Amino acid sequence: MPLVVPTIEVPVLKYLSIVVFVSVSISVSQKINQIIPEPYIDEFFHLRQCQTYCDYNFTHWDDKITTPPGLYIIGFIYSKIIELITGNAVCMNANVLRSVNLLGGLLVLPLILRYYKKSNPRQFWTVNIISQPLMFTYYFIFYTDVWSTILIVWSLALINNKRSQHPFWSALVGFTSLWFRQTNIIWICFIAAVYIDKQAKSTGVLNRIQEFIKLSLKNWINLSGYVANVILFIVFLKINGGITLGDSGNHEVKIHLVQLFYCTSFITFFGLFSGTLTSLKTYGNFISSNLLVSLPLFGIVFAAVKYTTIAHPFLLADNRHFAFYIYRRLIKKLPPIIMSLPHHFGAFNIINLWKGSFITCAAFVVALVGTLVPSPLFEPRYYLTPVVIFNLFIEHSNNALEFLWLNLINLVCFYIFYKKQIIW
Repeated sequence: MPLVVPTIEVPVLKYLSIVVFVSVSISVSQKINQIIPEPYIDEFFHLRQCQTYCDYNFTHWDDKITTPPGLYIIGFIYSKIIELITGNAVCMNANVLRSVNLLGGLLVLPLILRYYKKSNPRQFWTVNIISQPLMFTYYFIFYTDVWSTILIVWSLALINNKRSQHPFWSALVGFTSLWFRQTNIIWICFIAAVYIDKQAKSTGVLNRIQEFIKLSLKNWINLSGYVANVILFIVFLKINGGITLGDSGNHEVKIHLVQLFYCTSFITFFGLFSGTLTSLKTYGNFISSNLLVSLPLFGIVFAAVKYTTIAHPFLLADNRHFAFYIYRRLIKKLPPIIMSLPHHFGAFNIINLWKGSFITCAAFVVALVGTLVPSPLFEPRYYLTPVVIFNLFIEHSNNALEFLWLNLINLVCFYIFYKKQIIW
């Protein structure tokens, strides 16, 4: 009788990966809480502000905080619910407040992604979206980025299925996201563009643009929620006197064009098994067949690297950031011509892998420019929302390998954090 070797079906691998990821995440959370029981980096300001809210003091504001109070509101509600259930005051416990991000990543975001995938259920493994290293890092500390991204994805999900779009609720969720990060206003505009573009049927470039304009005028009522967000944001800027709520001196707007290419390079690196490898051959063919186009584009990337690289004081001041070491060992040391090579490929990779229409792709690029280029600080967590959104608009070539790759990065980063003690 021949030996029969059992095969593992893809659904089994997918569900097994979920179990593994959740188990590892909970274990990492416990270890992180042991390593840093006290506030870590900017957690000092975020935790203190949330605890102020827990004391029902909603008028005091720490002027070192630059983002709106959404994180502290949700932290306040979360801690009060736990207190109601357990009878114990928990808001002074940093580990409890941190867990609101872990809950968002392991429960809320997967539910939203499940709803998003109704229009294309085989597009990606949900576990690979929530495994994205920039997301994973912030499940364990009390920062605004996880919930900011969750709300943007939720707003996008509400208009993703062209047969069942809910622009009013999408705009309302988008408004909620503004309470976590001001630059989400640009992603709200991106979502409005996706909403209109989902309804278009034309294929030619000019025809698609004309139809997009006509549909925008036709759907002005449905777009009113997004427009209201923009108007309210302009009012906020006028009243506040700028985009940041505090510490404006360290967050001045500057032209930081290379920031755009940092982001595309991060996306390309994380996407090694979700399309990057397949882009390499196409990239080689593009370079050899389109020298008159690719060389000027490379020149733009080179100029961005050489003339717009900024060493922000925050980047140099704190060796507890991964960005500190990326800057010192790569960005600062490598010649601009060498740094330009991966950036050039990264930019090509984004366009090559994009599976939405060219209007949606253009809207994504505009959103990248609007959210990243004005920021003088090189900070990888600023790329979290773009990384997640990009992965919602591409075809994932090998979900199993992608899962292993992303979580290898996560485990390496955790190992470094856990084993390598910071020397001040």
